[in-house]
Amino acid sequence: MIIKKLKKGYIDVPIISKENIIRRGLYFMIFKGSIIKVGIYGEGVKSTNKSRFAVYRNMGKEIKPKNGSYKTMKVLNEKLNVGDQIEIRFIQLPDDKIIDGYRWKIDLYHEEEKYKETYKDSLWLN
Repeated sequence: MIIKKLKKGYIDVPIISKENIIRRGLYFMIFKGSIIKVGIYGEGVKSTNKSRFAVYRNMGKEIKPKNGSYKTMKVLNEKLNVGDQIEIRFIQLPDDKIIDGYRWKIDLYHEEEKYKETYKDSLWLN
């Protein structure tokens, strides 16, 4: 997926189609080959990559303090020039597993921190 700064204060974030919905995972924002943000989605009951980026989409149309997406969109708006693009890559993580009657799931926050540490020198947001 590509997001693009169309004008000052407006960042276009496309809608994710039903066919591309991922229940739980990580995303990377990449600018000119460098990972500038690592994030997660899927921790909430109805949270998916689609719902996560719908919030970014709304914030990208009118960048002002409302929720946690404000900081991300504010920084992108400040650092990007009109016409600049950010590539978004999604990593789907496995569903929960039942082992010996116990539910096991991947700790999204741990995975996010692991990648943030790996890419700490190029991140604009953490």
